Amino acid sequence: MKRISILLLVLSMSLELLAARVTVDMRLDSASMLIGHQNRCYLEVCAAMDAEVDLPVYLQDTIVGGLFILQRSPIDTVDINNGRKRVSVQYLFTSFDADVYFIPPVQVRVDGEDYESNYLTLKVNTYEVDTASMQMFDIKPVEKAPFVLSDYTQVPSLIYGAIALIVLIIALVYTFRKPKSEMAYVAPEILLPPHVVALSDLDRIKEEKLWLQGRYKEFYTQLTDVLRAYMSRRFGFSAMEMTTWEILSMLKNQPEASAFYQSMKDLLELSDFVKFAKMNPLQEENNRSIRVAYEFVESTREQEPENKETNPENAASAETAEPVMNNLNEQ
Repeated sequence: MKRISILLLVLSMSLELLAARVTVDMRLDSASMLIGHQNRCYLEVCAAMDAEVDLPVYLQDTIVGGLFILQRSPIDTVDINNGRKRVSVQYLFTSFDADVYFIPPVQVRVDGEDYESNYLTLKVNTYEVDTASMQMFDIKPVEKAPFVLSDYTQVPSLIYGAIALIVLIIALVYTFRKPKSEMAYVAPEILLPPHVVALSDLDRIKEEKLWLQGRYKEFYTQLTDVLRAYMSRRFGFSAMEMTTWEILSMLKNQPEASAFYQSMKDLLELSDFVKFAKMNPLQEENNRSIRVAYEFVESTREQEPENKETNPENAASAETAEPVMNNLNEQ
């Protein structure tokens, strides 16, 4: 009987020590991946059922430099018996640079004490290039600079310098001798509705035609910045600081924008590939992107009451939107 009591006491103490022990484990779906593909990182913390677990938050959307977070799963808590629980979270990420990445330990706080996970190593491979079929070209010869007379004389420079000095003196005399008014009038700042600002910016982007000049990254950066600024003002969430996945999650909860979920998903994901993977989109994709941006702003704009008198802001919105949509329909 005494032996049984001792065994029960030892077993009880072992279970208590096991319940109090904290383990932090981090692992990858795969230790190697191709450039542009996706991988998952799992972070799991095992602790006592009543322990308070604080998981880290990656503020810059990156695990380490070169590994970009695409999606973060909700925190999952599972009872694993013996008075213990497992708290886990998943990170979906990608990389566009071939390299070997060392992921440092993640710090987790449990009941006010800090614990660290294990190190991880990830190898990102690139695609093999067929060097056998490459055509090599010879080095071009050095060319002589053309003869320009103004490069060998200082007379034009002296003339231009004298003219600039005279203009500067006249401007200074006019500025200091001009009578100052008693009070300068400052016009009040007019805050235009978000859809008016967005349509104006889209008009500017459409007129610049950056995609026709091969400046795809600049085009998609400006286009998504306009949409993010519009969504921030129209729907009230900080789209400028959110990832693509977080923005799409917020759009699902907006009745006016839910119909555009798939088209906005295609546009934002295409933009990520152009900006980070240096992808060259097709002309049809560029035209569809600018068209989707116009349709999204027009369809989700805040509607004015019908009996409200027309003011300059509403007039500006109507004048901006109508010709733009007509041009898009013609294209």
